Amino acid sequence: MVFKWSGSTTGDRVPIDAITYTRLLSDSLAFLDADWWSAMIELKDTTIADFETKVLEEFPEGLLVPAAYDNADRSASKDRQFVSIFARIPVLDALNHKGNAFGVINVHLGLATPETWLNHEAQPAELKPIDLSSKSVVMGMIDDGIGVAHELFRASRDTTRVEFCAVLPTQPDKTRNDVTQGRSLNKEEIEKYIEDFTWSDLLDEDLFYSRSGQIDLAAGKFSPISLRRSHGTHIMGISAGFDPEAEEDARPIICSVLPPRVVADTSGISLLPALCLALQLLSKQASRYRHGGERVPFVLNFSYGNFSGPHDGTSEVSRLLEYFLAQDPEQKRWMTLPAGNGNLARCHGQLQFSDAGCDEIVLDLRVLPDDNTSSHVELWMPYADDTPPPDFVSVTVTPPFGPESAVVDAREGQKQTLHDDNGRVIATLLYTFEPAPTARGLITLAIEPTASLRPNQALAPSGRWKISVQPKDIAPEQKIEVWVRRDETLPGYRPGGRQSFFDNGCYERFGPFGAPLPVDPSGDTCPVRRAGTLSGFADGPSPMVVAAYTEKTRQLSYYSAAGPLTHTPMTPPPPRNGPDASAEGDRSLVRWGVLSAGSRSGSYVRMNGTSVAAPRVARKASDAIADWSSSARDWLACAVKENPFDLSPDANATRTGHGGIKIHLDWKRRAPK
Repeated sequence: MVFKWSGSTTGDRVPIDAITYTRLLSDSLAFLDADWWSAMIELKDTTIADFETKVLEEFPEGLLVPAAYDNADRSASKDRQFVSIFARIPVLDALNHKGNAFGVINVHLGLATPETWLNHEAQPAELKPIDLSSKSVVMGMIDDGIGVAHELFRASRDTTRVEFCAVLPTQPDKTRNDVTQGRSLNKEEIEKYIEDFTWSDLLDEDLFYSRSGQIDLAAGKFSPISLRRSHGTHIMGISAGFDPEAEEDARPIICSVLPPRVVADTSGISLLPALCLALQLLSKQASRYRHGGERVPFVLNFSYGNFSGPHDGTSEVSRLLEYFLAQDPEQKRWMTLPAGNGNLARCHGQLQFSDAGCDEIVLDLRVLPDDNTSSHVELWMPYADDTPPPDFVSVTVTPPFGPESAVVDAREGQKQTLHDDNGRVIATLLYTFEPAPTARGLITLAIEPTASLRPNQALAPSGRWKISVQPKDIAPEQKIEVWVRRDETLPGYRPGGRQSFFDNGCYERFGPFGAPLPVDPSGDTCPVRRAGTLSGFADGPSPMVVAAYTEKTRQLSYYSAAGPLTHTPMTPPPPRNGPDASAEGDRSLVRWGVLSAGSRSGSYVRMNGTSVAAPRVARKASDAIADWSSSARDWLACAVKENPFDLSPDANATRTGHGGIKIHLDWKRRAPK
């Protein structure tokens, strides 16, 4: 196989988002016979209605705005707003260019969406207020494979506490005309399914999930709810689960089930459109709940994370979550997020040319064989007030058994493309500039899969990819922050992605006794770092970010990610220095994880990670949100002092936050009325 680099510029049509640009350029899209694609866009100084009108004038029948956005949403004039859309490829290509005529300043491509999965005739539903009892708090969840029929989510044998569930990974119910994608189940519909599918006092849960849209094995549609253990059920069991005997009625649940294809893509590349739509649906539902004419508080848990992004508080996910939390000023909304599990993943690098003689830093990227997904590396430039920003560095890439690329500078229009001997693109090295509020340059290396079952797909070579960075107009104190996007296969999913990582020989993986080193050694000069691995979703100022500790050892779990964030003048100081606190994620080094709901009633399984620590805090927060007058993070700091869990004294605050919090999980406990 002969590889060849070719250099070019992006010309006048400068792309907004590098990942969307490389995905639209990739040959792999040719194998997906889909009419529509999901996407999340960010609009500036325009309304949804005006955007829709302009696009349809140029591309008739090329855009579909979901019915989740009602007339008030579509006519609202805001400085910036995030919108989930469905569009055809020519529309997305036109939107993903700076200076487009549609008011779009950011585009994130999602997943291919068959025509049969969309209801073009859907209209916004009329949502009426719902009265709740005093001390009620609405519990929210966005996850995959949520077993809403599990006994922990029922108020009795025949009734449920799940007031609303948006099932996105299914075809629309054409008998209802208020949903563009998926299905929306309300309390009455869920209870009707429970009544219809219960025989001899036992609910046929497989039939329940088949009829409600989560399971369709005959169509080859995978759902984790068909397995013994499902992430969404386990997490919601921790945050909002109560035994029916507790007669709990003060914790109604609203939730959204993400498509398994989105979850299987752990890179997060295709997550944003589904997440944006889920947040819009839950936001509308949450605003309905009242007591005495006032909005009932809302606590949402989102146990997802990622490695990539600017890590300075300005990422699209962070701003999307802030946008959601502030969407209804009359309702108090709190959110819990996991700190991330990437502490030992070797997916973060920090490049600093402080020595006068340092003229190059090399990162060895190990791309694994049998990787069915693309790999991406992001090199984030420092913030600069200058317009255009300085040409900080130049980057070259050398693939295994291939030639070194020409230089890509940190200047707009720079691009290098690697082709195989059939002329197909197998890697792209591209510079883009992320607009304000990030206002930082970004060099992205996108590598095609190393394996595929599709015939004639372009494949990249596995092995050691050499990324060489040379300093140009960069000061000794300035740093280039580098991240590898998350790319592994989650438990229970069909094998596909294999995580690429930095494999520099200077990285010390283990301590003197063979245990993994959870922190960077003192005085370590290796560019591959554990510090700064906090999830790229968890860098916003408002959510409560939770790390995980191991109960028996009284130490942070090895995988629990650390701060600090990247410092830029845009956020002096950054909105956080790491997680806010840590909760139990493992019982011991042998009995890993914590118990919670399995996929079926009566079953309990173990699962670990910062994902199971965050909902523990959400459960505790639901008892305090109504009476707490300050922010969620202030409450958590006080809660740690009131319910401390003593961690090892050498624990670093950038990993533990304010410290460990002890939260007992009791499904039979009655919440305060």
